[in-house]
Amino acid sequence: MQAITALAHLRSAILYVMDISEQCGQSIEQQLELFSNIRPLFSNKPLIIVVNKCDIKRVSELPEEQQKIFQDLENEGLTVIETSTLTEEGVMTVKTEACDRLLVHRVENKMKGNKVNDVLNRLHLAIPAKRDGKERLPFIPEGALERKKRMVTDAPKKRLERDIEMELGDDYILDLQKYWDLMNPTEKQDIIPEIWQGHNIADYIDPEIMKKLEELEKEEELREGAGEYDSDPESEDEEMVEIRELAQQIREKKKLKFLASKEKDIHGPRLPRTAKKVQRKSLEKEMSSLGLDMTEKDETHYATQARSRSVQRKRKREESEPPATRSRSRSVSKTPRDQSGMRDVKMVKKAKKIMKNSQKKNNRLGKKGEGDRHVFDLKPKHLFSGKRKSGKTDSR
Repeated sequence: MQAITALAHLRSAILYVMDISEQCGQSIEQQLELFSNIRPLFSNKPLIIVVNKCDIKRVSELPEEQQKIFQDLENEGLTVIETSTLTEEGVMTVKTEACDRLLVHRVENKMKGNKVNDVLNRLHLAIPAKRDGKERLPFIPEGALERKKRMVTDAPKKRLERDIEMELGDDYILDLQKYWDLMNPTEKQDIIPEIWQGHNIADYIDPEIMKKLEELEKEEELREGAGEYDSDPESEDEEMVEIRELAQQIREKKKLKFLASKEKDIHGPRLPRTAKKVQRKSLEKEMSSLGLDMTEKDETHYATQARSRSVQRKRKREESEPPATRSRSRSVSKTPRDQSGMRDVKMVKKAKKIMKNSQKKNNRLGKKGEGDRHVFDLKPKHLFSGKRKSGKTDSR
């Protein structure tokens, strides 16, 4: 009953299979009584009674009372079909009948719903009015009729290029032009002409084109010899003459600048110096020439600034020098930075050696790149790990 109740909730057709030979241990009356008990569960579904094992006994061979029971079921609108799974008699009939009944049942349910009115309102069936009394039948192309006839009669199919290729083998040559539909079939293998702006160029080729070209060249030479293309200098006005002279001067000046730039010995780019260093003596001379009194020139602002800068430089130099060398003359050069603080030459060499050793790792890492011949991983894990397969294990 649990399985039967589950069927009541499925959108499907119900097939009630009976054993008309009564070999299942139940009589026909008992099987029909079971059907009448479960029938109310499937009141809203299409029902079909399948009478199986008709190869042993048929409905027409039953007694009149049992035959009347099946006739009453058919009168109530139920479908009774005799089948045999052994001989497959009536099996396809049951399948098609069940599918048709189920389709009709689903359509009826949809027509009873409210969505049908919305769909019908969107549809419009246009029936053209007859303009005369002639009957115009539907036109079906001949190709469609022939295809349908071939499907019905199992006529031999058209040979495809694949079939021809399989027959000929290496001797096959693909020729697509043989299927061209032309008015003149002999033109299928002709060379395809060149088309330009919808016209065939081959139709407009002049066979005397080279001869005409030679005549045009001779005519052009005669015109040049007659001076037809020479300009008359007298016809030019004064303004045009002045423009030509000015243009010639500009060209000559450009040439001179170009030659002058080549003569200069310039080894690299030269930056423009917008601010020049002002010399003290030249500035004093210029100011005195302009009438300015330069008697107190040592007390001027730029003179005091220069003295203070020189004093600061002297003090910094004395502070940076070691005490032992401060009393010496300034001609002694300053100790290099890489040797300052070192006791002797041996200590300097040792410090340089330590410095080079510390830089080796960074130098080696800096050389690695896409262009260097370097194997980043000598034993990649995806090649040297995992399960061993059957075979020798000497290499491991």
